[in-house]
Amino acid sequence: MSALTRTTRTTRAALVAAAALPALALAAAPASAAEAGGGGGTDHVRSCTNDDIKPIENRRGAAAGTLAVEFGITKIQNGKGPCLMPGWIEVRWVDGFEGEQVGSWARQREAPGEPFVLTMRNTGKFTLFHPNPDNCDPEQCRPTEVAGIEYFLPGDTTGNFGGMGDNMYACANPEVRGTSLSAVTLDYDG
Repeated sequence: MSALTRTTRTTRAALVAAAALPALALAAAPASAAEAGGGGGTDHVRSCTNDDIKPIENRRGAAAGTLAVEFGITKIQNGKGPCLMPGWIEVRWVDGFEGEQVGSWARQREAPGEPFVLTMRNTGKFTLFHPNPDNCDPEQCRPTEVAGIEYFLPGDTTGNFGGMGDNMYACANPEVRGTSLSAVTLDYDG
């Protein structure tokens, strides 16, 4: 190979690399926008942890022998920026802050939702279902007042407490099945 051929190939490779740099910079912009709190992209956004979110009771109701409690999920101002919220969460009833578990763990009742970027401007939601203690044999159910939920996101080994309004009872007997969860979904994108 002649020196002229080597020089031509080296020059051509440098020109191709130089032309590719602006394209790479433009391709990286959507990921940076998502990281900064934009909506769509989820590339390069860290996963949410328990310390990023706060579930808050939105509403509750009952139908067909089942209690349903909808929780909103808000992003906590912790200086860590947006995070990727998974489409599922693990939940159990508890009798107080750092309290004891009441009843069985909630089981997923449907496929997980699509992960979404959680920011200070949007919220997520999920619904927790439980057999209505009023419709159960009290000796089998053992109705117990609950103060809220303990929740776990994937990868977290310790849970955090999410409080609720007053006068909520759940079956303390873990053999009473039926505690379940909906998917976690995006509720509002502002």
